[in-house]
Amino acid sequence: MSTSTVTTEELVGRLEAMAARLEEQQAEIAQQRAEIARLHAERSAPTAGAGQAESAGQAGGRRTTDRRGLLRGLLAAGAAVTGLWAGGARPAQAGGTDHTALIIGETNTESGTTRLNRPSGAIFPDPALSVFNDFGNGVEAEGSYYGLRGFSRFNESAGVYGFNSSTDAGAGVIGAAGVNYQTFVDFNVGVAGYGSFFAGPSGVPAYGVLGEAYRDAGVLGKSTLGVGTRGDSTNSSGVIGRATGPSNAQPGVVGSATNGYGVFGFSQNSNGIAGQSGGGAAGCVGFAGAAGGYGIYGGTAVAGGYAGGFAGPVLVVGDFTATGGAKSAAVPHPDGTHRRLYCMESPESWFEDAADGKLVNGRAQVTLDPDFAVVVHNDKYLIYLTPEGDCKGLYVSSKNASGFEVRELQGGTSSLSFNYRVMARRKDIPGPRLEKIKLPVPIKELVRPAEPPKGPELPKPSEPPRSPEPTERPAR
Repeated sequence: MSTSTVTTEELVGRLEAMAARLEEQQAEIAQQRAEIARLHAERSAPTAGAGQAESAGQAGGRRTTDRRGLLRGLLAAGAAVTGLWAGGARPAQAGGTDHTALIIGETNTESGTTRLNRPSGAIFPDPALSVFNDFGNGVEAEGSYYGLRGFSRFNESAGVYGFNSSTDAGAGVIGAAGVNYQTFVDFNVGVAGYGSFFAGPSGVPAYGVLGEAYRDAGVLGKSTLGVGTRGDSTNSSGVIGRATGPSNAQPGVVGSATNGYGVFGFSQNSNGIAGQSGGGAAGCVGFAGAAGGYGIYGGTAVAGGYAGGFAGPVLVVGDFTATGGAKSAAVPHPDGTHRRLYCMESPESWFEDAADGKLVNGRAQVTLDPDFAVVVHNDKYLIYLTPEGDCKGLYVSSKNASGFEVRELQGGTSSLSFNYRVMARRKDIPGPRLEKIKLPVPIKELVRPAEPPKGPELPKPSEPPRSPEPTERPAR
């Protein structure tokens, strides 16, 4: 039977021809029945020609049987054409003595679905369809939309389930997009996904595995002893996390742990962790979640290393405390080296200012820098004078919040230059004298976690495999 399209008019014509033929068959059947009645009458009469009559009866019976078979064939064909004309799908049926055989009708040329219906009383969890192939594929499905789609109606079940019984290597389910990736999987994996070697139209990416979810995780990985989710790439990023919603303030990647590191980064030849901000925010942020904790902590894994490094201005909001070392500046020296210059430490928080003055006829009025005066306690400050010439000496005769007066000792009237240094306590913080502090508990030695075992590399063919040419299906 050809699978070409048949118009409604042709179907009606065929049915009318079949109906006429059935009427002719009915007339022939009536004639045959009359002949059979006559033969029965002759057989019941004991005549010498009984043997000839019996032979004639057998021949008539064969003709009747042949015509009945022809009639059954025509009726079946009429029912098939009628079902096709009505738009119904050709159903698949479960048959056989143990209901395991699958009998499929002719090619389904309609939009309906060819189904294999299993009664609800079937024993769970026996499959409705089981296919076994000793070497090749068990089931192969092809479609212009989904090649294979699975549904499940029970809790804790799966729409599609794949299982590989090999203890050596293999995959339960392999999915490929844009490439006929017919290769053997040389490691044990539940699901293997392969994307195309080339991007799709308009630069559409070709993912090996894609997971999407409306509320929960798009992809969830779990492991009892190994890594829950792992990403490897030969020439690009192993794992990328993005939070792209305009109002989404969640991080692109979140790491959480009970006793170990929440996030750990290691690089053999570059930075272990790098952060960069595209706006005015920080590239890397750390917060202490408990008293005595650290928002960001750096240590040295080997002698001679640095716990931290900053290439640019550094801002500290809060106290800056150094212990076990000195605060200093490394100043370049003309000989090409850098020399360390230490900070002057003090028991209290002092600010100081220095400048020059001019003594005229034994007197000078000095005004404090207004910007300096407003950030210190200007009601009480210290002044140190140094004359730059021969005189009887200098002293501070009076002072107030805005400045002070300098005179020569013993009523001298010298005129000369001098310099002074003013020290005043910082105004914005208390700065207690020799304040006692409690150092936080030192963080335990930084230890790099053991690197997770490397999985085998995915197969990398030199060029995309080509799909086999489809075989022509014989017309039915």
